[in-house]
Amino acid sequence: MEQTRMSSALDSPTIDLTIVVIANLINIALIILFLSRPFKQPRLEYFMGLFLSALILPLIALALLNLRAGRDWWSYVLPLIMAAFLLLEFILEYVLGINRRKTWFFGPYLLFYYFSLMMMIGYAFLVSRPAGFITIITYFLGLAATWSSYTHVGY
Repeated sequence: MEQTRMSSALDSPTIDLTIVVIANLINIALIILFLSRPFKQPRLEYFMGLFLSALILPLIALALLNLRAGRDWWSYVLPLIMAAFLLLEFILEYVLGINRRKTWFFGPYLLFYYFSLMMMIGYAFLVSRPAGFITIITYFLGLAATWSSYTHVGY
């Protein structure tokens, strides 16, 4: 009985909605993270990075549920791409403490960053047009925050 209730609570529309919410949480956390730089709030930036890292496990779990349910490839591949980026970011920032901006792999890193964000926008549009538009709006707000950070502090 418990198994039935749990699986019915995690049907495809619920999983999709949760992934879209996570995509938008990522975008909002990035907005806060990037705006914390010009406002000289390093603790907030650090916390937002940890918050983003905490989204790795739910993304992986939801992707595996989609895979297990035999859903289309995009329903598990796209969230796993974002989870892989967030894992890379966690390792570089919090485990190794590497300043990515001063490495040979900064270009590929940025490519992976924007690619993973685009994949989440794609997921949202595959779920529904309104979800896609909401996600692309939060993405563009994140680009504005990135621009603000770059123009004020250089990164």
